[in-house]
Amino acid sequence: MKKISIILTTLAILACFCSAALAGEPQDRLKSGIDKVIAILSDPAMKGPAKRAERQDKLRTVADGFFDWRELSRRAAAEGWKKFTPKQQDDFVTSFSELLQKTYVRKLEKYNNEKVNYLGEQIADNQAFLKTQVAMKDKTIPINYVMIKHDQWMVYDVVVEGVSLVKNYRTQFAKILSRETPDTLIQRIKDKIAALDAGKNVDDVAS
Repeated sequence: MKKISIILTTLAILACFCSAALAGEPQDRLKSGIDKVIAILSDPAMKGPAKRAERQDKLRTVADGFFDWRELSRRAAAEGWKKFTPKQQDDFVTSFSELLQKTYVRKLEKYNNEKVNYLGEQIADNQAFLKTQVAMKDKTIPINYVMIKHDQWMVYDVVVEGVSLVKNYRTQFAKILSRETPDTLIQRIKDKIAALDAGKNVDDVAS
């Protein structure tokens, strides 16, 4: 019994060390992406209206490097995903990711040297949940990221102050797909992108 106890204790210790060794991988991946975003937003050469198009292109390139747009789109479509043909799925991912990037790049451009604090991560198999907090002058905003690992760790959901990006759009898409076709949803998304390009404020896709 003593030998068994020693073996079990050793295995438990090894398991703890393995967990600790792997624990930093998703956070390092996320931090690398966020650091690149901050570097672009902080670069004096990238500031001002004249640099807006170039700045946004750079931000979208960085986002493509650590966001899994297909996973995010599939989860946002939920059961509706099965209604799409393979081509419609590809078109949906392309359009939806463009809408997200243009919507959130606009918000990123309001960055004013806020500090991002990394509060920890939880890993289970190929999923990871990361807690961060953005420290502003008068308040802090909790922003959590959900990641998945295929070849590498990628973000597929962002939860801001308790509101999930995926769940928010899932509700909108379910409403549309309950009465309209996938092509109609894709066109709605493209219309919102065109509105953004025209400088208009964009509300929900379902409206």
